[in-house]
Amino acid sequence: MSKVIPGVPESITRDAYIKLIEASGLDPVDIKELMFCADGIYATVFARDENGARVIDPIQGPMNNAIYIPVEDDK
Repeated sequence: MSKVIPGVPESITRDAYIKLIEASGLDPVDIKELMFCADGIYATVFARDENGARVIDPIQGPMNNAIYIPVEDDK
């Protein structure tokens, strides 16, 4: 059980979750791991080839790409 913090919901809808991911510019279908930090968004996404197909290694399985989207202050 997690700590209850006033103003923080116990859950969000799947639709709100998908919209949050899409707002980052990432495709929810490609997300393997996603982390929101103070300095930016860190994501591990499934690698895709030039035709848009997932890249699968015969031994390691689906290949991944690491992405970092920094948070920048308005200028």
